[in-house]
Amino acid sequence: MILMDVKLNNIYGFTDFHMNFSYPKKIVNSVIENEWLSGHPNFRFKKAVILMGANAAGKTTLGKALLNLFRFINQLDIAELSKMSLSGREGMFSVDFVNKGDILHRIIGCITSDDSNSHMKMRLGYSYTSIGKKDSYETCAERLCQETQEVVNFDVLNKVRDAIGKIHYVFSCPDIKPSFEISNIDQNLALKVLRAVIGTLDPTLHDISISKDLKNSFIIRRGNEEIIIQDGKLLNRDALSSGTAEGIDISFFISLLFAGKNSFYYCDEHFSYIQSDIEKRIFGLMLEHLGENEQLIFTTHNSDMLDLNMPKHSFAFLRKQAQPPHETSVIYASDILKRNTDSVHCALENDMFDSIPDDILLNELEKGCL
Repeated sequence: MILMDVKLNNIYGFTDFHMNFSYPKKIVNSVIENEWLSGHPNFRFKKAVILMGANAAGKTTLGKALLNLFRFINQLDIAELSKMSLSGREGMFSVDFVNKGDILHRIIGCITSDDSNSHMKMRLGYSYTSIGKKDSYETCAERLCQETQEVVNFDVLNKVRDAIGKIHYVFSCPDIKPSFEISNIDQNLALKVLRAVIGTLDPTLHDISISKDLKNSFIIRRGNEEIIIQDGKLLNRDALSSGTAEGIDISFFISLLFAGKNSFYYCDEHFSYIQSDIEKRIFGLMLEHLGENEQLIFTTHNSDMLDLNMPKHSFAFLRKQAQPPHETSVIYASDILKRNTDSVHCALENDMFDSIPDDILLNELEKGCL
């Protein structure tokens, strides 16, 4: 599954939000391989996006919105969409994506609900177009604008779902229930990754094994102490530091990415308690194992990630207006920086992306102001 374009209006906290994942021309000697649809070199997409922004800018909320949309497409459960709409207001979403085959799909939806969210009305539109050998996303998107048809009932909706096929995705966010089942992860692969990640974060934890007695479980032994991970959850949370505990979620996410059975990955702020160099190294491993027609969105607050040798279109920044209606917008480093020698890190420090939080209120707490 490749996400090409998403628009959200009155969905969660988003107003007139638009994020596009195409880019205009091939990058020479890019460290990201195969950043285009297989067999269609002009159909370019941003394969890996490092997403940054201040607190409450919308990084996690964007993940929630995408997860609900993907679940709706797979399950046709309207309840997944009702979670996103604001009471008493019409919410709109539009999503362009490629799944199986050389077809670009577009789903457009309008959602309205009452103040209690107990009654919801929804209108859906769907269009698709085949992707030709020389097509770009832009040429295909133009055709989609002319072919949208209303989905009038569930019979038609089922046919749309069958045409799209099942979407395979992995979302891992501290504030969102994981989108995957631990039972679907190869235990031997997960064990190898757990030993590498947990052992790096805490060198005292080197004795990790698969439990023989508990289903979907791993045991970390430290002296006479047993630390149990069951169904992806740490049962005795206080036994590990915050960074090491996050390493467990990171390990399962990496295991799924390495296995290559999914195609869209969203990793949200799992590295807040982890050393910068380790975060960069683990992201590099993710990037190295990201396959053809696969995509990764990686959110972080770590500005050191901007020093990675990646195309400038891989760095995105969310910014939220302080004044009503508090619109959130996205800007890519490539929108501002046009020379190869331009530093994304320096541009951020100079607030060229307008994404650094305003700390003027903290001035009132300085000595002499109280």
